[in-house]
Formats: sequence, C-alpha cells, structure tokens
Amino acid sequence: MSVLAHIGRGVEKQLITAIVETGLGQKLIEQFCEAPGVLSISHHHARGVGSQRIRTGQMFFRERDVVLLLVEQDFLETVFQAVFEAGRVGLPGGGIIFSETVLRGHPMLPFDGADW
Repeated sequence: MSVLAHIGRGVEKQLITAIVETGLGQKLIEQFCEAPGVLSISHHHARGVGSQRIRTGQMFFRERDVVLLLVEQDFLETVFQAVFEAGRVGLPGGGIIFSETVLRGHPMLPFDGADW
C-alpha cells in the first residue's frame, strides 16, 4: 500500500493543531515524527500583533510555532495528550491545542536534504 492510499478516505483521521512557544515546533517534530498513528507532521512559525503597545505607534509582536499532526483516529487521545505535555500547553502562556476531523490528507514527507 502506498502512503497516499494509507492517508486516503479509508482511514479515519484527525488533524491536531498545537500552537506552542517559539522553539518547541522542531523539538515536537523530532519527538513525534515516528510516533505510532502519526501519518504526517509539519510545523511553521507564526507571528501576530498583540494588544499591548510598547510605545505610541509600536505594537508588541508575539511569536509562536504551529505544529500540525495528521493522526489515525485510534491514536488520537494518546498523541493528543503526549503533544499537550511535551508542548507545555497546560502551563500559563503555553499555547493552545485542538483537533478536528479530516476526510483526506496529503502526506508531508521529509525530502532527502532534511536536516532531522
């Protein structure tokens, strides 16, 4: 079976999105890339404007890492809890995590030049 067929419509799956402190995204990728039930994983960096002003005309930018995990339904609770703990989401200011059902996923596989 190819990766595409495995990620297709025949497998119930969830997308876990974790918005965590800057610097944790790569660590979570390395920790969960081979975890049972994880079909695909990626992360990116995000930045947004906070509600606090430093000075007139200057805004405070809050930076975060966003981690996306495509997970088989049977492994959802285990992976969700592990990412929650490893991503320090439960700590004050630690971030947020949520999951949603997806019908079909596209694999995000590391290319040959990946450094992890």
